[in-house]
Amino acid sequence: MDWEEKSSSEGNEDVEEQPPVELVYANVVEFVTEMLAPMYRRQLDPAGRSNTFTWCAQWWRHDEAVSRLTGLWRAWENLRLDPTTGLAVWWQNYADPTMRVLFEEKGPFHGCTPREHRPKGVPLTLEPPPEGLFD
Repeated sequence: MDWEEKSSSEGNEDVEEQPPVELVYANVVEFVTEMLAPMYRRQLDPAGRSNTFTWCAQWWRHDEAVSRLTGLWRAWENLRLDPTTGLAVWWQNYADPTMRVLFEEKGPFHGCTPREHRPKGVPLTLEPPPEGLFD
């Protein structure tokens, strides 16, 4: 047995493999529907004229929102297991910043209303880098 094999196997005799933690929500849709949407209560203008909070009922049609909300869900699933400050950390470091971006007037839901999906945002323009720059 060489040094790497020996060092990686030493001390592992007492390590008991833990079963994976069972998720509360099976996916991001369940998380948004059952936990997040009922938790967040904001005055929304059904016509989307509000300059305070913007939301799209079809949030799942916005790639950025899906990505952000999936991260929020995964962080919640992990931090809920911390019985001390887990939920406080989740609110302060994850929920509040994420929802602030999603609710922004010119954020991912810009142009949409709580009743209608009408996005105004466009993808960022790009120019290809010079050939060989990242090789």
